[in-house]
Amino acid sequence: MTNLLRAFIVAVVWLGGPALAQAADTPRQYDIELLIFRNLVANDNGELWPQDYSSDWDSTNTNGTSPRAAVTWLPESSFRLKPERAALNRSAQYRTLAYVAWRQPVTDRADARPVSLSERGGNDTAWVDGTATVAVERYLHLALDLQLHLPGTDAQAAQIRLTEQRRMRSRELHYFDNPRFGVIALITPYEAPTKTGDRQPVELSRKP
Repeated sequence: MTNLLRAFIVAVVWLGGPALAQAADTPRQYDIELLIFRNLVANDNGELWPQDYSSDWDSTNTNGTSPRAAVTWLPESSFRLKPERAALNRSAQYRTLAYVAWRQPVTDRADARPVSLSERGGNDTAWVDGTATVAVERYLHLALDLQLHLPGTDAQAAQIRLTEQRRMRSRELHYFDNPRFGVIALITPYEAPTKTGDRQPVELSRKP
């Protein structure tokens, strides 16, 4: 190897090393989609059904005092769960309450921040608010803390909570539910557009 070539390689490594290290430290971005639906014929005898499954995730970072995640809300043209939404709305048992989708860098669980879903959908008879927190370590993790608000004079009966944390697989549909309402969730790694501006096709696994 000539001295000139050796000097060139050293210069490339020295100049490119910090940039490569910075790129490796940059969190990968994901598209998160939540299709929230109401069960119109819930058979729960009027009881409330909060779900709070055990998890190794310390969810204290999802309380109202922590900073919120900075996200980019996605337009409806990018939604991937339109077939599921149409099927829900055709049924006599279910009805879509909200469909929210956003893009965000996903960090490890220690640094994960909740995304506020307030004022992101609903109708005159019911609406949902709360938070969603996404993190990645060896696997993706999604924590939901949602409340379904129903009209009525009894404040307790008008609020039904769903709190659940789950390990996820990207590009697969996951279901969260209780007898009153549920969520279909999809997390997809964001792929930068090609030179033509087309989004890369994504194969979804729609296994229940």
